Amino acid sequence: MESGRLKRLHRRIWGDASPEVTGLLLSLLVPIYFGAWSLWFAFGHPFVIQDDARQHIVWFQQFVDPALFQQDWIARYFGTVAPAGYRFLYWIMAQGGIEPIAFAKVIPLLLALITTYYVYRTALIIFPVALQACLSSLILNQQLWLNDDLSSATPRAFVYPIFAAFLYFLLRQSLIPGLITIALQGLFFPQLVLVQLGILTLRLVRWENRRFRLSRDRRASLFWISGMIVGTLTLLPFLLKTSEFGGAITAAQMQSLPEYGLGGRSEYFGVSPIAFWLQGGSGLRIPVFPTIIWAGLGLPLLKRMRLPLVKSIAPEVNLLGQVLISSLVCFLLAHLLLLRLHFPSRYTYHTLRFILSIAAGIVLTVLMDTGWRWVQQRRQQRDWQLKLKVGIAVVTAAIVLIVPAIPALFFQFQGWVIGEETALYEYLRTQPKQTLVASLSPEANNLPAFAQRSTLTGREFALAHHPQYYQQIQARTIDLIRLQYLANLEEVKQLIQKHHIDFLLVDRNAFTPDYLMQDWLIHSSFQNIVQQAIDQMHQGNLSAIGQLRDHCGVVSTERSILLETKCIIAAYSPTHPPT
Repeated sequence: MESGRLKRLHRRIWGDASPEVTGLLLSLLVPIYFGAWSLWFAFGHPFVIQDDARQHIVWFQQFVDPALFQQDWIARYFGTVAPAGYRFLYWIMAQGGIEPIAFAKVIPLLLALITTYYVYRTALIIFPVALQACLSSLILNQQLWLNDDLSSATPRAFVYPIFAAFLYFLLRQSLIPGLITIALQGLFFPQLVLVQLGILTLRLVRWENRRFRLSRDRRASLFWISGMIVGTLTLLPFLLKTSEFGGAITAAQMQSLPEYGLGGRSEYFGVSPIAFWLQGGSGLRIPVFPTIIWAGLGLPLLKRMRLPLVKSIAPEVNLLGQVLISSLVCFLLAHLLLLRLHFPSRYTYHTLRFILSIAAGIVLTVLMDTGWRWVQQRRQQRDWQLKLKVGIAVVTAAIVLIVPAIPALFFQFQGWVIGEETALYEYLRTQPKQTLVASLSPEANNLPAFAQRSTLTGREFALAHHPQYYQQIQARTIDLIRLQYLANLEEVKQLIQKHHIDFLLVDRNAFTPDYLMQDWLIHSSFQNIVQQAIDQMHQGNLSAIGQLRDHCGVVSTERSILLETKCIIAAYSPTHPPT
């Protein structure tokens, strides 16, 4: 009976074409559409890069030009914390002549295609209706392309194809491919291996006769044993790894730093309870937009309703609950062991998208079928209310499909950064590759990407997750504040020579008190130095650097001036007093 109903549904939607094949092809068109537009945007400007790629990928340019970022403390740090598989992939591409920054713009489309294929296949196993699999993959793609994870091409972008493949091979009981996905997850995003192992553990237990019982399925036991071995071996290098930057920050250290407080660079503590549990690094981070994904919350209720297609939902749907439970357990463990397992949100943010996308696809398909049957029963009636309801449903569906697909909209969510200081980048590219630029300007975050030159410090790189690294960033930033605002003539020379600074980039509004109200400065453990500089400006005192902006500038733009430090030092020598 159920088989006949599904056949009629498929015939009504797909005609004589194979529903599974046609549905898959249509599903793959979605990432191709989003990816093609994203490629056009990413390569449509000479200076454009994804926000987080400035942190994680720029330093890989060393793979194509070893002279870049030599002796660069920031480059060493981000190269050290990069997962092994992720680093190797960019290295092997560079050996083939593909620059890391260019590769980072291309790889999201490939990752999305792989993700779509496996999510479609997984959804089809859970609920054998091609329309549902199409909707599930569409909703997940909306989540991927209207956020910055996939487009970043950072380790978290690789979560999606690997985890999607894991779910598929798990349902198919394909042991070797499943183990490969566990190993790959450990090489690209190790934290999610814990979620995978939790899922395998939960599949050893089943609910039977109102009691939990151990599963008698030998394949599940074999998968669990093998998965534990592979997962442990994969995580061991990650757990035992030592580096020059020491271990991760402890919870006690986090609580003592303003950087993790309200308004800080890595805000964690001090927020409202709702924000703490739902947002940021501490929260579940439930998907918010596009909101069609929220339809997935109705799956538990839908399963209790006596609707025609509900009986066609396969027992494999329990996998969604297992993913949810495993994710929540890891989420709570991460809170208890803060920050040994990294931020708690890492364990729910990505997996909730899979769960809710597939669940939403099921809910919408069942409701659409029910609505179709309701309309068919009343099609002989010329009821204006019926026409109105159908019209509203059609318009709503169109909005859900069309609005998220507007390029100008989804570009805004992908976190692209466009460099606007072309003259600055081009000038710095003509300087020696060991050139070091010091700046408190937000533009400092862009210099390694667009000018391919090192920067002393910057908000994008001021992460306090490893104390030994951050202590160096703190010291550099404090010295830079003193150099730019507080230092006397002799100290200016000493600080420039101490850090071997070649250029100082100063924004035109840098000597106004509000300039230093940047979150990574004013909400920091060195905020007393920041406040001293602000007080100096309130008193109307112009620092030594402020007096030399025009005298030593080599590049001047609408926003900033690039000062040559040789000129600054020479300007204060006895034979060359400042003019």
